Amino acid sequence: MRYFLIISFCVSVLFSAELSPRSIIQARGNVQHIALSEGKIIAGTSVGTVEIFKMEDASKLSQIVLPPIKDFTGDEVAPKVFSVDILGNTLLAVVQASSGARELYLIEEGKPKVLIDAHANLFISKAKFVDKNRILVALLSNEFLLWDIEAHKEIYRIQPSSSHFSDFALNETKRMVASSSESGEITVFDALSGNIIKVLKGGNVDNVYNVDFKKEKILCAGQDRRGIIYDLKSGAYDRYDGSFLIYAGALSPSLKLGAFAFNEQNDIVLFDLATKTKVHTLKGQKSTLNTIDFATEKELVSSSDDQFIMIWRLP
Repeated sequence: MRYFLIISFCVSVLFSAELSPRSIIQARGNVQHIALSEGKIIAGTSVGTVEIFKMEDASKLSQIVLPPIKDFTGDEVAPKVFSVDILGNTLLAVVQASSGARELYLIEEGKPKVLIDAHANLFISKAKFVDKNRILVALLSNEFLLWDIEAHKEIYRIQPSSSHFSDFALNETKRMVASSSESGEITVFDALSGNIIKVLKGGNVDNVYNVDFKKEKILCAGQDRRGIIYDLKSGAYDRYDGSFLIYAGALSPSLKLGAFAFNEQNDIVLFDLATKTKVHTLKGQKSTLNTIDFATEKELVSSSDDQFIMIWRLP
């Protein structure tokens, strides 16, 4: 039986489909992060822009240009946009500030305003909406704070791990958080209270660059070349070994497919999670992948450390 499974896996690798992108979008600068919502792609770039594209035809819908900052020599430069999110028509962006600081911007009707400024001395890595009045903010120190927009204050602050922060993902209800760090462990906690629910370990033994969280599954993309998918209830996991550092990954909405940035050629490999076999290889991204996200079961979007965002359609 074991040999049959090995042979089946090898055959699937040999005959799985290689796919090219349906559409390629070129942003103004290198894409740092993307988010998807209701047929739109939101991209934060290295040249101080938040750009919104329509998935259907890859056209640009709008663009917000954030104010320049001063670098260490006193020259004005465009700030990097490290993280983006969207809720309804409101955008959220983690933006580089002067002297190495970072700020959190809220963008409504195309108008950016600073929600948390550089004087707060919060080295923000990533932020996402929990609801219209609360934002989960992750710091490089691996502290998390829940921010009340109206009251302009913290609701709670926790440090789920002493290791350096890597990534976090909210589940579909935005009530649970999976956070990763250099330790390789995944801490799951309640988004509204900060109470830790579970710590998942054993799958990765080094930094987990990227996580995705859907239903009862948590995907981990690891520096140890391991793609791990945990079952939240049992703590058990499946392991997918890559040939290079796995910088990004994503789960499909139904949990039928898992996608990983799988090799040095920046290919995205899709696995059938029921059979653990390779079903598609997505070829076209030229630089190190930083985001993969499923829009639907048959469509996903990826970005890398260059200007190009790719939209993929599965057969």
